[in-house]
Amino acid sequence: MKKFIVGLLMTVMICSLAACGGKNQMGANTDTSAADEASALQEAGSTSADAEKEEAAYVPGQWDGEVYTNTSLGMSLTLPEGWQIGTQEEIDAVENAGQQVTGNTDSSSDVSNYELYIYNPNTGSAIAMMTENLAVFGDVTAQQYAETLSEQLLSYQDQGITYSLNPISTKTIGKTEFVSFDGTADYQSNNIYQCYAIAENGGCMITMIITGPSDTGQTECENVIASIQTTE
Repeated sequence: MKKFIVGLLMTVMICSLAACGGKNQMGANTDTSAADEASALQEAGSTSADAEKEEAAYVPGQWDGEVYTNTSLGMSLTLPEGWQIGTQEEIDAVENAGQQVTGNTDSSSDVSNYELYIYNPNTGSAIAMMTENLAVFGDVTAQQYAETLSEQLLSYQDQGITYSLNPISTKTIGKTEFVSFDGTADYQSNNIYQCYAIAENGGCMITMIITGPSDTGQTECENVIASIQTTE
């Protein structure tokens, strides 16, 4: 039962992401006249600057046997011993369970894509990575995204899930610097460790979700993250 709860709570974050993006998108579009004026003023003479800042489009990572490689993020992960690669059916089942807990059963605004989901069936620890198209949310930074996500998680106290979160900082995974925060969630006498790492890359918002039982899951998941190699 405890392992099920761990997987269940992981999706509390997943369910909140659509609301996170929607909230930021509304904020970005509140004053369209000001935005249009600023755009007009900056359009002339900005072509060369934009060209310099243009970033290569994000390329999803791929599994080759038990090795996951993501060149956009500059990382390579070998599946740890005892861990399994989650199937789409397993991802859907966990997400559906989490929606029941949070009360958010509307999937019409879900624009996320899971390209990495691994878990240890013996301990309940899991690591997932999802991508979302930044165009859906407007001009949102990883820092803003993390701040709003943190607020969303704290709001789940009404559903009986109490979060205790540490301040937002940074974490380097592979060659990418992520905006990151972690903490614990208490639900039905279960204490769960969770860590969130967010980065912008090539027009996508990348979010890693790291979770496990608070007694052993934090160390286990940190060891997996530490095993990630950098790639060219």
